[in-house]
Amino acid sequence: MTGVAGGALLGLGLLAGLLRANLRERRFFDRPALARNRWFDPLLNLVRWGLLAGALALLWRGAPAAAAAAAAVLLAAWAWRRAIRSVWFQRRLLRRDYEELRRARPGAAESDILIALTMRRHPRWGEELIQQIVLDYPDFNDLARIIARMERGFRGFR
Repeated sequence: MTGVAGGALLGLGLLAGLLRANLRERRFFDRPALARNRWFDPLLNLVRWGLLAGALALLWRGAPAAAAAAAAVLLAAWAWRRAIRSVWFQRRLLRRDYEELRRARPGAAESDILIALTMRRHPRWGEELIQQIVLDYPDFNDLARIIARMERGFRGFR
């Protein structure tokens, strides 16, 4: 019985993680009113981690091997996500796209290539914002760093 309850809590914890990711991907004013509250993300995080910890505890009581396997999978998924969202990895992906654009447009100016690169990756940001970002960060490495930071997002206005 504890194994079933642990599996259900694990599923709810993963569902809470999907809800968090869905809401964070939306623009601030496109989120439901409840999700715009500054305490919403920390509370959802607390609920998510509480569900996952409770699930692992219940699984440990019922089937320690299943709990260890679930913990290992969750740890591996967390590490993989952290690695993919890191500034280093995102800079590497941007560098690959930058080289491709450079080969496709050999006579283009550096700023035009950086604008096209950013526009390709984030068309919703709008051309005016992207041009301003490229003006502020004309070097590829600085641009890649700021894009990676912007992709991580922020919680509305302070």
